[in-house]
Amino acid sequence: MKRNCAIGRPPVQERFSRRALRLAAIGVAALAATAAGLRARAGARPAQTATSATANSPAEQKPKLKMGEIVNRLPQRVTSKSGTPGDMVNFLIVGTREEVKKALAAAGWVPVDANVQDAITHALQDVLQHRAYSQMPMSPLYLFGRPQDMGYAEGIPLAIMQNRNHFRLWEAPWLSSDGRPVWVGAGTHDTGFERDSAGKLTHSIDPDVDHEREHIVDSLRQAGKAKNVEYFAPKDPLRKGLTATGDEFHSDGRIAVIFLK
Repeated sequence: MKRNCAIGRPPVQERFSRRALRLAAIGVAALAATAAGLRARAGARPAQTATSATANSPAEQKPKLKMGEIVNRLPQRVTSKSGTPGDMVNFLIVGTREEVKKALAAAGWVPVDANVQDAITHALQDVLQHRAYSQMPMSPLYLFGRPQDMGYAEGIPLAIMQNRNHFRLWEAPWLSSDGRPVWVGAGTHDTGFERDSAGKLTHSIDPDVDHEREHIVDSLRQAGKAKNVEYFAPKDPLRKGLTATGDEFHSDGRIAVIFLK
């Protein structure tokens, strides 16, 4: 007579569910600690959709400029709340807010969570449904006197806590020469965690920020949302520097301009 070796043990599905819950709890705890550390490092509130009088002003009140003029007027770096220079501005998107949102969704980019509470909820849901959590909040960085208007990320399965492609967007105070809104982007590829000079946990990045610029461009091209892409170099292009948390980066100094369909 065959012995039932499973007597006294929970069903396989139940054991798996318990294991998933334990893993989710561990992941969520790490997520909350990391997000809190990033906010503390930035010295500001959780990143949320930000607006300003300039960003919300009617389109007809914004000057129309040629793209070369816009590139030369742009700050080449974003900053922390305290004014420390941070990530490099490395791409622009030309299109309305709705066009930008639809294009990025089609290209596989997702808006990041606005706060830790949203992050915990979404992380738990994604772990239990075997999806990569990609909406971890970003620390606020500043351009045009305000934090990012939008933040997007692209999840990498099984490594999202330390490895993700992501960028921030700010609406520019100028329009393109044909009257379309211009969005200023700063994108980096997180590759892991490290301790900064103050001993706080932060993300390390791929120092070649041009790779992330091209990844963003390629994603929109492959999704069929890029009408045209042009490259502009400012008069005095930025070729290397340090992020607000001390990571080195380097670039060819060009800014990709993505014109949406």
